[in-house]
Amino acid sequence: MEYDRLLEQTPPRYRNPLTWRLPGTAPQGKTVLSCGAAKILGPALREMGISRILLLAGSHVQHTPGGQAVLRCLKEAGISCDMFTDIPSEPHFEVLCRLQDAVDRRHQAVAGLGGGSVMDLAKLAAYGGMDLLARVKERNFALEPALPLFLLPTTAGTGSEISPYSVLTVEGRKVFYASPSLLPTAALVDPLLTVSMPPHVTAATAFDAMTHALEGAMARPSPYTDALAVESAAQILHYLPLALKDGQDIPARCHLALASVMGMMSYVMGGGLYAHSISYILTLEKGAPHGVGCGLSLPYTMAFNAEHIQPLLDKLAARCLGASGGEDTRRQVIWHIQKAFAAAGLPASLEKLGYTATDIPDLAGTLLEKYVRKNNPRPLSPEDARRLFAAMLRGSIEFF
Repeated sequence: MEYDRLLEQTPPRYRNPLTWRLPGTAPQGKTVLSCGAAKILGPALREMGISRILLLAGSHVQHTPGGQAVLRCLKEAGISCDMFTDIPSEPHFEVLCRLQDAVDRRHQAVAGLGGGSVMDLAKLAAYGGMDLLARVKERNFALEPALPLFLLPTTAGTGSEISPYSVLTVEGRKVFYASPSLLPTAALVDPLLTVSMPPHVTAATAFDAMTHALEGAMARPSPYTDALAVESAAQILHYLPLALKDGQDIPARCHLALASVMGMMSYVMGGGLYAHSISYILTLEKGAPHGVGCGLSLPYTMAFNAEHIQPLLDKLAARCLGASGGEDTRRQVIWHIQKAFAAAGLPASLEKLGYTATDIPDLAGTLLEKYVRKNNPRPLSPEDARRLFAAMLRGSIEFF
């Protein structure tokens, strides 16, 4: 089996489980990060006395080596599995209605095997159970989850497996749900599940992780968020080119998985800023993958905030460029992130997504009408927003 072959070839240091507790979860709640973590699922369910689960997965995941390994471990543990695979890249409320029909009283747990969209829906399914629609419509997240939840990410970027968030598109707008009750019983982060990611998905999800990391630190500067953000960004900048060159580079996949987890830790502490806000618009209007929208926007929003995030930029420059602080060095590290984004084969300007100068007023208006960020280090005026989008259109970072 391909998964087992890769596991056998994995250096021992990447097979040693890194385990920690998730705050706010049930007593058994934990995160396990290691090659081979996916094989824990079956035995863990059996130990809890669970014999039947609802498994949410992308339509293609069950055909990948990692997906087949997960299904095999469930079968070997005697766990019956009903699958729900009707999951688009950007889940909307109608999908939740179909998911409600899939939840059965016989299901004793929910598992999510896939990217952020799969895991976000799995969270809602486990929280709501047979009352899924009612609980979500009422935004009633003060109750205990109806079912245990296990999350297994197949990308390294969304961080959904350790976050208390879920996102749906409702009537053309992103709607966010946040509650400790959405945290999983266990997150099994197995880098071997990510080796089947094509290069463009590998790159996009990596920049999603970097955006989580740096926005969390910009929004809430502290030694904790700074350390997480700087190391996450450094790991991505170093290991992403290696993973793009060879998708089966196991050390590179392991470090990207770790960077994703660290990025979400920072994000949970600080929250999202304008790179995320802009990404929502680019996804809804142009179908840009979330990570592409985040990675495209990130250096521009960092440049806008540059005067207010100098300590973070100094630490980034020291770690990623080996350079000391100063205005020029701070600008260089922002340019370095933009160049890495373009080098990964991702669209580094709004023009490449199909926008023109005539779109700038509407983009600025939508941003400030629907997705304003009061926690941004620097207030964004309508003129600032237009200037920011004009720079993004050209693909040329502007400091102002």
